[in-house]
Amino acid sequence: MNTLSTVLGKPVISLYNGQVEGTILNAIFDKKLKKIKYLSIFNDNNEEEITNELRILETKNIYNLGQDAVVIKNNSCLENASNYEPELNIVNPINSIVYTALGTYLGKITDIVFDDNFNVTECALNNNQSFQIDNLIKFSDGITIIQDKNKKIDVTKFKTKKPAITKTNEVVKILRIDNINNIVPLHNEDNTSPTLPTKVTSSVDFLLGRVITENLYTQSKELIAKKGNIISLKTIENARKFGKIKDLAIFSA
Repeated sequence: MNTLSTVLGKPVISLYNGQVEGTILNAIFDKKLKKIKYLSIFNDNNEEEITNELRILETKNIYNLGQDAVVIKNNSCLENASNYEPELNIVNPINSIVYTALGTYLGKITDIVFDDNFNVTECALNNNQSFQIDNLIKFSDGITIIQDKNKKIDVTKFKTKKPAITKTNEVVKILRIDNINNIVPLHNEDNTSPTLPTKVTSSVDFLLGRVITENLYTQSKELIAKKGNIISLKTIENARKFGKIKDLAIFSA
Protein backbone atom coordinates (compact mmCIF):
# COMPACT_ATOMS: atom_id res chain seq x y z
CA MET A 1 0.00 0.00 0.00
CA ASN A 2 1.04 3.62 -0.61
CA THR A 3 0.23 6.92 1.07
CA LEU A 4 -0.30 10.28 -0.55
CA SER A 5 2.07 12.00 1.86
CA THR A 6 5.00 9.89 0.64
CA VAL A 7 4.24 10.59 -3.03
CA LEU A 8 3.96 14.37 -2.80
CA GLY A 9 7.32 16.02 -3.38
CA LYS A 10 8.83 13.11 -5.31
CA PRO A 11 10.57 13.87 -8.62
CA VAL A 12 9.17 12.56 -11.89
CA ILE A 13 11.79 11.02 -14.18
CA SER A 14 11.32 9.96 -17.80
CA LEU A 15 13.29 6.92 -18.97
CA TYR A 16 13.49 7.77 -22.68
CA ASN A 17 14.26 11.46 -22.21
CA GLY A 18 16.67 10.76 -19.37
CA GLN A 19 15.70 13.76 -17.27
CA VAL A 20 13.73 14.99 -14.29
CA GLU A 21 10.42 16.37 -15.56
CA GLY A 22 9.32 18.03 -12.33
CA THR A 23 8.01 17.41 -8.81
CA ILE A 24 4.71 15.90 -7.67
CA LEU A 25 2.69 18.82 -6.33
CA ASN A 26 -0.80 17.44 -5.75
CA ALA A 27 -3.25 14.61 -6.44
CA ILE A 28 -6.61 14.90 -8.20
CA PHE A 29 -9.30 12.39 -7.25
CA ASP A 30 -12.53 11.27 -8.90
CA LYS A 31 -15.80 12.69 -7.59
CA LYS A 32 -16.43 9.74 -5.25
CA LEU A 33 -12.92 9.67 -3.77
CA LYS A 34 -12.46 6.12 -5.07
CA LYS A 35 -9.37 6.69 -7.19
CA ILE A 36 -6.46 9.07 -7.76
CA LYS A 37 -6.88 9.96 -11.43
CA TYR A 38 -4.10 12.52 -11.94
CA LEU A 39 -0.97 13.90 -10.36
CA SER A 40 -0.07 17.54 -10.93
CA ILE A 41 3.59 18.17 -11.78
CA PHE A 42 5.44 21.42 -11.12
CA ASN A 43 8.59 21.95 -13.16
CA ASP A 44 10.99 23.91 -11.00
CA ASN A 45 13.87 23.77 -13.47
CA ASN A 46 15.35 27.25 -13.81
CA GLU A 47 16.63 26.84 -17.36
CA GLU A 48 15.17 29.43 -19.71
CA GLU A 49 13.79 26.93 -22.19
CA ILE A 50 11.74 25.23 -19.46
CA THR A 51 8.54 26.92 -18.27
CA ASN A 52 7.06 26.64 -14.79
CA GLU A 53 3.59 25.80 -16.14
CA LEU A 54 1.71 23.15 -14.18
CA ARG A 55 1.44 19.83 -16.01
CA ILE A 56 -0.76 16.79 -15.47
CA LEU A 57 0.20 13.13 -15.37
CA GLU A 58 -2.57 10.53 -15.60
CA THR A 59 -1.84 7.81 -13.06
CA LYS A 60 -2.50 5.11 -15.68
CA ASN A 61 0.60 6.39 -17.53
CA ILE A 62 2.97 5.86 -14.58
CA TYR A 63 5.52 3.15 -15.33
CA ASN A 64 6.54 2.64 -11.72
CA LEU A 65 5.93 4.29 -8.37
CA GLY A 66 9.41 3.97 -6.93
CA GLN A 67 10.68 4.51 -3.42
CA ASP A 68 12.35 7.80 -4.30
CA ALA A 69 10.85 8.83 -7.65
CA VAL A 70 7.84 8.43 -9.94
CA VAL A 71 8.97 6.85 -13.22
CA ILE A 72 7.35 7.40 -16.63
CA LYS A 73 8.38 5.99 -20.02
CA ASN A 74 8.72 9.40 -21.72
CA ASN A 75 7.50 12.95 -21.27
CA SER A 76 4.82 12.75 -23.98
CA CYS A 77 2.32 11.65 -21.32
CA LEU A 78 2.65 15.00 -19.51
CA GLU A 79 0.04 17.54 -20.61
CA ASN A 80 -0.73 21.14 -19.73
CA ALA A 81 -3.11 21.52 -16.81
CA SER A 82 -5.37 23.77 -18.91
CA ASN A 83 -6.40 20.69 -20.92
CA TYR A 84 -7.99 19.10 -17.86
CA GLU A 85 -10.46 21.75 -16.70
CA PRO A 86 -12.88 21.41 -14.93
CA GLU A 87 -11.63 18.09 -13.52
CA LEU A 88 -8.90 19.92 -11.63
CA ASN A 89 -11.57 21.70 -9.58
CA ILE A 90 -12.49 18.49 -7.74
CA VAL A 91 -11.88 19.06 -4.04
CA ASN A 92 -8.82 17.48 -2.40
CA PRO A 93 -9.86 15.54 0.73
CA ILE A 94 -6.88 16.55 2.88
CA ASN A 95 -8.07 18.57 5.93
CA SER A 96 -11.71 17.68 5.20
CA ILE A 97 -13.67 17.27 8.45
CA VAL A 98 -15.29 13.86 8.92
CA TYR A 99 -18.68 13.08 10.47
CA THR A 100 -20.68 9.89 10.68
CA ALA A 101 -24.21 9.74 9.30
CA LEU A 102 -25.49 9.94 12.88
CA GLY A 103 -23.59 13.18 13.53
CA THR A 104 -20.46 12.01 15.35
CA TYR A 105 -17.33 14.06 14.65
CA LEU A 106 -14.33 11.84 13.91
CA GLY A 107 -11.57 14.31 13.01
CA LYS A 108 -9.84 15.61 9.88
CA ILE A 109 -8.38 13.68 6.96
CA THR A 110 -4.58 13.92 7.03
CA ASP A 111 -3.54 11.24 4.53
CA ILE A 112 -4.84 8.91 1.82
CA VAL A 113 -3.92 5.22 1.48
CA PHE A 114 -4.09 3.68 -2.01
CA ASP A 115 -3.01 0.52 -3.81
CA ASP A 116 -0.61 0.10 -6.75
CA ASN A 117 -3.44 0.89 -9.18
CA PHE A 118 -4.15 4.17 -7.34
CA ASN A 119 -7.48 2.91 -5.99
CA VAL A 120 -8.16 4.59 -2.64
CA THR A 121 -8.61 2.09 0.20
CA GLU A 122 -8.44 4.11 3.39
CA CYS A 123 -8.36 7.65 4.80
CA ALA A 124 -6.17 8.47 7.82
CA LEU A 125 -7.35 11.01 10.41
CA ASN A 126 -5.48 13.44 12.64
CA ASN A 127 -6.21 11.43 15.82
CA ASN A 128 -4.51 8.20 14.69
CA GLN A 129 -7.85 6.81 13.55
CA SER A 130 -8.88 5.93 9.99
CA PHE A 131 -11.87 4.75 7.99
CA GLN A 132 -12.24 2.39 5.06
CA ILE A 133 -13.28 4.02 1.81
CA ASP A 134 -16.14 1.48 1.47
CA ASN A 135 -17.84 3.31 4.36
CA LEU A 136 -17.83 6.64 2.53
CA ILE A 137 -21.28 8.18 1.96
CA LYS A 138 -20.56 11.67 0.65
CA PHE A 139 -17.46 13.67 -0.14
CA SER A 140 -17.72 17.38 -0.91
CA ASP A 141 -16.07 20.73 -0.25
CA GLY A 142 -14.68 20.67 3.30
CA ILE A 143 -16.78 17.79 4.66
CA THR A 144 -16.78 14.00 4.43
CA ILE A 145 -19.64 11.82 5.70
CA ILE A 146 -19.21 8.11 6.42
CA GLN A 147 -21.38 5.32 7.75
CA ASP A 148 -21.74 5.03 11.51
CA LYS A 149 -20.47 1.70 12.83
CA ASN A 150 -23.64 1.28 14.90
CA LYS A 151 -26.14 1.88 12.12
CA LYS A 152 -25.84 1.66 8.33
CA ILE A 153 -27.97 4.11 6.38
CA ASP A 154 -29.17 3.98 2.77
CA VAL A 155 -28.96 7.66 1.83
CA THR A 156 -30.52 7.07 -1.59
CA LYS A 157 -33.87 7.06 0.23
CA PHE A 158 -33.29 10.69 1.18
CA LYS A 159 -33.24 11.98 -2.37
CA THR A 160 -35.27 15.16 -2.83
CA LYS A 161 -38.67 14.35 -4.26
CA LYS A 162 -40.24 16.41 -7.02
CA PRO A 163 -43.57 18.10 -6.18
CA ALA A 164 -46.58 15.93 -6.99
CA ILE A 165 -48.56 16.98 -10.06
CA THR A 166 -52.29 17.41 -9.43
CA LYS A 167 -54.27 15.35 -11.93
CA THR A 168 -57.64 16.38 -13.35
CA ASN A 169 -60.10 14.64 -15.63
CA GLU A 170 -61.16 17.88 -17.29
CA VAL A 171 -59.74 18.27 -20.80
CA VAL A 172 -58.69 21.78 -21.67
CA LYS A 173 -57.35 23.55 -24.74
CA ILE A 174 -54.98 26.50 -24.39
CA LEU A 175 -55.51 29.39 -26.77
CA ARG A 176 -52.67 31.92 -26.90
CA ILE A 177 -53.66 35.58 -27.15
CA ASP A 178 -50.42 37.56 -27.57
CA ASN A 179 -48.60 36.68 -24.33
CA ILE A 180 -51.71 35.59 -22.39
CA ASN A 181 -52.92 31.97 -22.13
CA ASN A 182 -56.69 31.50 -22.06
CA ILE A 183 -57.79 28.05 -20.88
CA VAL A 184 -61.14 27.02 -22.33
CA PRO A 185 -62.82 23.66 -21.45
CA LEU A 186 -63.63 21.51 -24.48
CA HIS A 187 -66.98 20.69 -22.94
CA ASN A 188 -69.28 22.74 -20.77
CA GLU A 189 -71.16 21.19 -17.88
CA ASP A 190 -74.15 20.58 -20.19
CA ASN A 191 -71.87 18.80 -22.74
CA THR A 192 -72.30 21.58 -25.30
CA SER A 193 -69.33 23.02 -27.12
CA PRO A 194 -67.98 26.23 -25.64
CA THR A 195 -68.18 29.55 -27.43
CA LEU A 196 -64.75 30.36 -28.81
CA PRO A 197 -63.42 33.91 -28.87
CA THR A 198 -64.24 35.84 -32.02
CA LYS A 199 -60.74 37.31 -32.19
CA VAL A 200 -57.67 35.32 -31.29
CA THR A 201 -55.01 37.98 -31.44
CA SER A 202 -54.05 41.28 -32.94
CA SER A 203 -50.58 39.89 -33.67
CA VAL A 204 -49.86 36.52 -35.23
CA ASP A 205 -46.12 36.44 -34.59
CA PHE A 206 -46.61 33.80 -31.92
CA LEU A 207 -47.84 31.32 -34.56
CA LEU A 208 -44.45 31.11 -36.28
CA GLY A 209 -42.74 27.80 -35.59
CA ARG A 210 -45.79 26.09 -34.11
CA VAL A 211 -46.92 22.70 -35.45
CA ILE A 212 -50.29 22.29 -37.20
CA THR A 213 -52.41 19.68 -35.38
CA GLU A 214 -55.26 19.34 -37.94
CA ASN A 215 -55.54 19.81 -41.69
CA LEU A 216 -56.82 23.32 -42.47
CA TYR A 217 -59.19 23.75 -45.45
CA THR A 218 -60.96 26.61 -47.25
CA GLN A 219 -64.74 26.72 -47.51
CA SER A 220 -64.39 24.92 -50.87
CA LYS A 221 -62.30 22.14 -49.21
CA GLU A 222 -58.97 23.29 -50.65
CA LEU A 223 -56.03 22.46 -48.37
CA ILE A 224 -54.48 25.55 -46.77
CA ALA A 225 -52.13 23.89 -44.26
CA LYS A 226 -51.27 20.22 -43.68
CA LYS A 227 -51.28 18.51 -40.30
CA GLY A 228 -47.77 18.09 -38.90
CA ASN A 229 -46.23 20.98 -40.86
CA ILE A 230 -44.50 23.87 -39.12
CA ILE A 231 -46.21 27.25 -39.51
CA SER A 232 -44.26 29.70 -41.67
CA LEU A 233 -44.98 33.24 -42.89
CA LYS A 234 -46.43 31.75 -46.07
CA THR A 235 -48.78 29.56 -44.01
CA ILE A 236 -50.02 32.62 -42.10
CA GLU A 237 -50.52 34.59 -45.34
CA ASN A 238 -52.62 31.77 -46.86
CA ALA A 239 -54.69 31.43 -43.67
CA ARG A 240 -55.33 35.20 -43.57
CA LYS A 241 -56.30 35.19 -47.26
CA PHE A 242 -59.09 32.71 -46.59
CA GLY A 243 -60.08 34.05 -43.19
CA LYS A 244 -58.63 31.09 -41.29
CA ILE A 245 -56.21 32.79 -38.88
CA LYS A 246 -58.43 31.93 -35.90
CA ASP A 247 -58.57 28.26 -36.98
CA LEU A 248 -54.81 28.24 -37.47
CA ALA A 249 -54.35 29.45 -33.88
CA ILE A 250 -56.77 26.86 -32.52
CA PHE A 251 -55.38 23.89 -34.42
CA SER A 252 -51.69 24.40 -33.74
CA ALA A 253 -49.41 23.78 -30.77
